[in-house]
Amino acid sequence: MDMSKLRDLALAPGPFASVYLDASHDTEDAVKVAELRWRGLRDRLADEGAPEETLAALDEAVSAAEPPAGKAGRVLIAAGSSVVVNQTLPVPPPADTTRFSLLPDLLPLASYLPPPVPHVVVVADSSGADLHSFDGQVELVESVRGKEHPLHKVGGGGWAHKRLQQRVEDTVKHNAKQVADAVERLVDEVHAELVVLGGEVQARSAVRHELGLDDDLVVEIEGAGLAGGTDEEEFDNAVRALVAQRQQQHDADIVERFRAELGREGLAVEGLAQVTDALRQANVDTLVVNTDVLADQLVWTSGQPDQVSVDEASVRQSDVESGPVERNRADDALTRAAAVTGANVVVGDDIKVLQGVGAILRHRP
Repeated sequence: MDMSKLRDLALAPGPFASVYLDASHDTEDAVKVAELRWRGLRDRLADEGAPEETLAALDEAVSAAEPPAGKAGRVLIAAGSSVVVNQTLPVPPPADTTRFSLLPDLLPLASYLPPPVPHVVVVADSSGADLHSFDGQVELVESVRGKEHPLHKVGGGGWAHKRLQQRVEDTVKHNAKQVADAVERLVDEVHAELVVLGGEVQARSAVRHELGLDDDLVVEIEGAGLAGGTDEEEFDNAVRALVAQRQQQHDADIVERFRAELGREGLAVEGLAQVTDALRQANVDTLVVNTDVLADQLVWTSGQPDQVSVDEASVRQSDVESGPVERNRADDALTRAAAVTGANVVVGDDIKVLQGVGAILRHRP
């Protein structure tokens, strides 16, 4: 995840109440279950020291939230009387968690909200297509419509019939070429890493034939069409699954790059001491984190979020005017530093890295 999107939160004063909870709405008693769940989590936060004004702000956010469709999670982060993060998660967390602490609990967001894969979705028929493009932030929708007549072959024989059949084939090919040109334009505009082709079998095959794109960029799937009676939910789920696969592959490629750079003693370091040194120099491109290993460790921090170290003296020397120097959880402190320095974060419980953290550097130290 690009943690720079959380820069304002990372710079905000604490302490923070952070909550990750199952917000699924997929049973008849979902509303009652949600009320009981929040009541228990609220009590836990109160026991951890969260003040009433913060709990009241969270109460309001929970009660005002629209219930999701099916399985989902939610993250809420509040400070003082304000809720600063109120975000639906695509999947429920493995367990509901609460934390009241000086720093916000940001690291789970990197695993629940991985970097969005820019992609283009095409739903085609013989007359054209509906196109959906996503650049990682904004989704745009447009339609391409070509010639409408003739589009359907008819039975019969003779010279006139053959000429009509040829005209139908020429029209379908012409329309497919128009769609393909629009798709290629969108791929360039959003820097798409995936193109999903749906719709009528012959139409999408014709579009794919006209596309001048790498085969591994384009995937055809069933389940959607421009006519009524198609299963749009199934198609949407298939698209989300394909995007998630690309996201997982993207993270795997980053981890592989990290290991390669580490092996050649290149643009990578591991362990808390070297990673915190790189963060203080704003020299981290991507943090690579094993949450289970990193979670219980502590580092020194100050009021300046990028000033973080395993050594108290290093923080005091570099930041003498930003308030007290304190020890905080390494996962909170490193994620906060990543947010203010514009670093990405990749999380995986199976990543083998010294002390649970490594970094791909921006340049050699």
